[in-house]
Amino acid sequence: MKNLDALLNARSVAVVGASDKPGSFGGHVMRNLVEFGFPGDLFGVHPKLSQVYGRPCYPSLGEAPHVPDCLALAVANHHLLGMLEHAGEEGVKAAVVFGDPTVGAGRDPGLQDQIAGLADRHGMAICGPNAMGVYALHERLVISGYPVDAGLSAGSTALITASGTVFDALSQNNRHVAFSHVISCGNEAVLGAAEYLYHVLQQPQTKAVAIYLETVRNPHGFVEALELARHKDIPVIALKVGLSEQGRAMAQAHTGAIAGNTETYEALFDHYGVVHVRTLDEMMDTIELFSRVQHTDGNRIAALMESGGERSLVVDLAQDLNIAFSNFSEQTHSKLEDILEEGVTPANPLDAFGSGHDIERVYSQCLEVMSTDPDTDLVLLAVDLVRDSYLSPMYVNAALAAQPNIDKPLVAMVNLTAGANIELMATLRANNIPVLMGTHSALRALSHLHDFRARTGPDNALRAHAETSSHPSALETLAQHQAPLTEHDSKLLLYAFGVPVTDETVVANETEAVAAAEAIGYPVVIKTAEATVLHKSDVGGIHLRLEDQDAVLDAYRQLADQIGPQALVQEMIDGGTELLLGMKSDPQFGPIILIGLGGIFVEVYKDVVATLPTTDPDRILELLQRLQGYPLLTGTRGRANADLDALVDTIAKFSTFVTACADHLQEVDVNPLLVSPDGVCALDALIVPRKH
Repeated sequence: MKNLDALLNARSVAVVGASDKPGSFGGHVMRNLVEFGFPGDLFGVHPKLSQVYGRPCYPSLGEAPHVPDCLALAVANHHLLGMLEHAGEEGVKAAVVFGDPTVGAGRDPGLQDQIAGLADRHGMAICGPNAMGVYALHERLVISGYPVDAGLSAGSTALITASGTVFDALSQNNRHVAFSHVISCGNEAVLGAAEYLYHVLQQPQTKAVAIYLETVRNPHGFVEALELARHKDIPVIALKVGLSEQGRAMAQAHTGAIAGNTETYEALFDHYGVVHVRTLDEMMDTIELFSRVQHTDGNRIAALMESGGERSLVVDLAQDLNIAFSNFSEQTHSKLEDILEEGVTPANPLDAFGSGHDIERVYSQCLEVMSTDPDTDLVLLAVDLVRDSYLSPMYVNAALAAQPNIDKPLVAMVNLTAGANIELMATLRANNIPVLMGTHSALRALSHLHDFRARTGPDNALRAHAETSSHPSALETLAQHQAPLTEHDSKLLLYAFGVPVTDETVVANETEAVAAAEAIGYPVVIKTAEATVLHKSDVGGIHLRLEDQDAVLDAYRQLADQIGPQALVQEMIDGGTELLLGMKSDPQFGPIILIGLGGIFVEVYKDVVATLPTTDPDRILELLQRLQGYPLLTGTRGRANADLDALVDTIAKFSTFVTACADHLQEVDVNPLLVSPDGVCALDALIVPRKH
């Protein structure tokens, strides 16, 4: 990781292209630093000016009295390389490059690579090209060529974004959410998300990080930064864009056809406890909530509302999220009955409006009572604060009156943002009550808060175990293969790591087929074992429940005539639930494991969860419970309970296998993995080695 202190903790800044011309880009850079009160040394570089905004200006960098920490380059593209080269030779350690060499009249796509090479030679930390700028607001360091409100305050959440529009939109939010850093990554020729994330996590003022992510150019550094965030218990709120279907069509195994960029990042974020948001509204709600609510003891919410209809909406949406409403005790129920008008039922969520009589008293007292219930972890005031309603100020007054008597987080939510009163929301925020905007994004933010606090640690023992274990034969087998392994060879490799497989024999003629069936015991299965066939059911290459010698001969002859003589005779196992257990090697982040319902329709149903390899039994069970088909394993509709302990153990051993052999694996597909009350067995398997 590069040291970014010269960029984001700069003690001196030189603005190349500084100008006193109104509205000029270089003038904005200089003016922002002056108006924000940058306490360090600040000077301009311009061949014809001696002073800009009261600060000295020099004809060239070499004529300045000292070498600055950071250079802000407000110059045309054709000047960039020369200026940076000179700065590097002078010993400047950081720069912000606003120009974009990939567009415009002076377009030079190769310039970006030259800038990267220059930074490497001189050890420079360069933001950009095509950067909107960087703000380190606690340091009053604001480097931007666009006008910035000097009243922008410093907060405790760092914002890192690959989008200039998002840089502007979030930093200029009207929700009183202040940032400690606002960083525009630009084209990331030198520095990317990983380096910025690692830096802000090391700053004492950082309590949360929001990151708008297009790509990760330094995957190892990004993982290192996520590990640091987890270690420091700092939430990382990420919105990842650019998730697509590309690459799936080339997959040879079912797993590869299912696992794309979406599953990879979901597995990565899930493993490291990253808060994964899907929209900018959800990101903003989550940032505001995390910036004002430091912790909760659980996920049970007591919600106070003004509308029965909206109450139904909230309950409907909460059902699909990790939102639970507290079950009021008899004492709480009784206290609420004393406050509410006759005929109003003290349920949760609670519509306490009634006839609208004495609103401030009713709502204030209800908030207090609901907060004292032992099953309540967070109190939610879900009212719309309609702009011109006489009721809206009463709700705000009620919240402010109750707040001193509430020792649990108090959060407000407006269901419809279009009509909400901005001034009233500002009043709540000024009193440290977050106001979440929009039912769905608000509930998702509340769900994220609970999930982050309830997360478990990563399985740090897995990689160490896999690396210290010796598997020379497995690695040698994979190294010798360029083509996918046969089913039998794939199973032998999995069996070496403890994954249960079927009793089976490879045969090449009728005599061997009958002998194998007699040895295994009827009924048996015969499959094609021709190496060119990856998905046997697609070509009619499987014959099930063969009860005697005649059935075996007939099935074998059909396979030999239609596909080829190589066949696999294996035991027939009935009953149980078919699962998929697979792995895909992501080019950036390594092995990603998928667990889901299996069989021939796996790509149709796609009931799967993705994870980084893990041997933690609690973690594996939690992943299984996310499957829509999980009830099939737990005795639903008269089915016998599956052996979950054996399944969890098998997934753990599979994780060890893919971690130990990660450098040699492209895809692994165990489908179906049969799970029954009697245990677990891999009925079919496909291993695709990585081509070197």
